[in-house]
Amino acid sequence: MNTDDRDGNKFIQHQPCDACGSSDASALYSDNSTWCFSCSTYTSGDGEVVDAPVKPSASAHLLEGEYQELRSRKLTEQTCRKFGYMIGEHRGKLVQLATYRDLQGRAVAQKVRTRDKQFSVVGNSDRMGLFGMHLWSSGKKIVICEGELDAMSVSQIQNHKFATVSVPHGAQSAKKHLLQHIDYLNNFAEIVLMFDQDEAGQAAAQACAEVLPIGKTKIAVLPMKDANECLVSGNAAAIISAIHQAADFRPDGIVSMGDLREVVAVADAESPVQYPYPRLNEMLKGIRTGVVTLCAGSGVGKSTLIREMAYHIHMSGFTVGMLMLEESVKRSAQGLAGIHIEKNITVDADAATADEIKAGFDSLMAKGPIYLFDHFGSTELDVICNRIRYMKHGLKCDVVFLDHISILISGGAGDVGSNERVMVDHIMHTLRVLCSELDLALVLVSHLRRPGGDLGHEGGAKVSLSQLRGSHALAQLADACVAMEVDADEPTSGRRNLVVLKNRHTGEVGPADQLQYNRDSGRLRTVYDDVPF
Repeated sequence: MNTDDRDGNKFIQHQPCDACGSSDASALYSDNSTWCFSCSTYTSGDGEVVDAPVKPSASAHLLEGEYQELRSRKLTEQTCRKFGYMIGEHRGKLVQLATYRDLQGRAVAQKVRTRDKQFSVVGNSDRMGLFGMHLWSSGKKIVICEGELDAMSVSQIQNHKFATVSVPHGAQSAKKHLLQHIDYLNNFAEIVLMFDQDEAGQAAAQACAEVLPIGKTKIAVLPMKDANECLVSGNAAAIISAIHQAADFRPDGIVSMGDLREVVAVADAESPVQYPYPRLNEMLKGIRTGVVTLCAGSGVGKSTLIREMAYHIHMSGFTVGMLMLEESVKRSAQGLAGIHIEKNITVDADAATADEIKAGFDSLMAKGPIYLFDHFGSTELDVICNRIRYMKHGLKCDVVFLDHISILISGGAGDVGSNERVMVDHIMHTLRVLCSELDLALVLVSHLRRPGGDLGHEGGAKVSLSQLRGSHALAQLADACVAMEVDADEPTSGRRNLVVLKNRHTGEVGPADQLQYNRDSGRLRTVYDDVPF
């Protein structure tokens, strides 16, 4: 241990502090005086607690070491000496010692690094500031790194021109330490965060930039993992470039309109993913990113409509994901295969032979995969969101169908209570945010409240947005809302009318396609189709 003295008194040992109860924070000196590095209590040699005119040097309980060139890191002895980075011994092992000082230059703690990158601290860890902060009090620019070696590398390659510091305990606590020293950082005109280029480092840089002064904070990008790796590889110039080219931090969601010049004149083209119905495509401009709510009364044919849409998208060369929470995956597969061979095999078991069904199934799958969710009753919102996220990122689905939201309500929506309206609000907000995150088209099925009067939806009652069951969020947060109505003049004819109730993209609403259901083929086509039933 170092035996540096305080006013001629040598450090003797650590001992418990009577003032704060610490087991070893009190330092005993040769004149019998004590100083607690935890609670800052000073006791004179005769046992009297007094105000200490000068705090004792923390170096009394720090480790000894020597300043050396770190050849493997390409750091000079001069740089190590400037920052107080030494080679020493701790618990019988050769270690590197990063000395932390307060703004008055007094050593308060040391970060100990072993060969196998194990870290510990000796001294008063509570008083550790930013490594190197005692060297600069203000200036034009300050660069903040994750580790001591990186800070010394950045400082060395620019001849210690700009202030360069590092956080004491890496990315995980960087935000906390920078906030603790925000007054110090505000003494610099520009703050450059040069954290490691891995996921943890970049996430920490974003989190730190959120709490640092907007307008003076920048984030630097390096071509390698960190600054020292650039130095060792001989690419010191990349560090200089990264400092001067660091991008101004801009909080998520804030964009400059000036950045949109190249896209402002480009029209939003019709989506390449199309509905199977021409008038609906004309009004909505295809199936676009966002939430589309499909609604209809009970027994009107919502699942049939979903399968018809999914089949058309699949046959057009796009990838479809289907979370059909009210039916088994076998039922979904039978429905799609039946559409392909134009046999209503989900209703009539004798509509086609097993060989015909299998041949149709193989023909359908030859076009590409369709992904189904075998839910086994798992209808919690978090589970559904995770499966949707996997369908988009892992399986590259272009459109995902979710039938239907009432099942999610019965499965619960987390800690939002049991009120149906509150749960629907929560579910719709979550799904809306998810679609934005994934850049995904989600087609969501919703039930309707039964309308007033004797005429129900199955008898031809008109659908309105106010009838969406559970919450206005089903309409408010959707980009489009499409209703399917039974033909009021011939409610038993299998005739169905599509009506656009909401259209965020173009604003056009009203009647769309008229469809006809064929019970033998199981198809739901427009009445204008040339293909005979």
